Amino acid sequence: MATRQTQRDRSVLASFLGRFDKKRILTAYFALAVLYVYAPIISVMLFSFNTGGVTAPFDGFTLQAYTELFANQKMVDAIVRSLQLALVVTVITTVLGTATALAYRYDFWGQRGLLYLITLGIITPGITYGIGALLLLTEVLSFSRGLWLAVPVHVVWTLPFAVIVLLAGFPPNLRENERAAHVMGANKLTTFRKIVLPQILPTVLGAAVFAFTLSYNEAERGLLLVGQETTMPIQVFTVASADRPTADLFALGSVTTIFSTVLLVVAGWIVIRSATKN
Repeated sequence: MATRQTQRDRSVLASFLGRFDKKRILTAYFALAVLYVYAPIISVMLFSFNTGGVTAPFDGFTLQAYTELFANQKMVDAIVRSLQLALVVTVITTVLGTATALAYRYDFWGQRGLLYLITLGIITPGITYGIGALLLLTEVLSFSRGLWLAVPVHVVWTLPFAVIVLLAGFPPNLRENERAAHVMGANKLTTFRKIVLPQILPTVLGAAVFAFTLSYNEAERGLLLVGQETTMPIQVFTVASADRPTADLFALGSVTTIFSTVLLVVAGWIVIRSATKN
């Protein structure tokens, strides 16, 4: 008797759930998740144009916040320093990442351990690594704090992402084409320049864009190393922690978000296009 009742209850529950369209439920869940993630970003962009400042309601459209942003010399200088640091980090990361990814086409001792070691740059908390780097670079190696002292720390952060992108985007027939070039008499340099590099160049460019974006927006790892030469993210934290967020910070957030999004979309398009071709 109890078994029949249980079966009836299950049948009623199944009938009740069957009335709902699973696709609609999943669509609604996805929409809520997207709204939760992107609502703060949309709010920042919207209120950066608000004549009433950074508080609701939206009174009207103005570009005053953007005028104040570019008139703020400290912030402009911090942005320039961030761009300079990101460019140097991108070059170093791209060269090291490409060399590492190319090496992984062959078997060598410690191959798996090296990959785990590289990915520690992602796993290690940024502020913890920054404190350790400060101790090593300033106390042990006696370097003075400054913008360029953050370069190796940023490279440790960006290199794992570059290696992952490169390993995922290399064409599967790359090694066979390289062997064919060797059979035809081409030396290693010629093979790399005419066979390997043209095939991996889109993926290398994609990895470079990812590295630039990560370095440009990084604050924790270089916070204790840059000294007075603050970068854009650090300058934002300094202003926001001393005062309430101002309209020019909203404008900066909008510009940085659009800039980073465009770079990441370009990088993703380059990598996907390269993978599709190959």
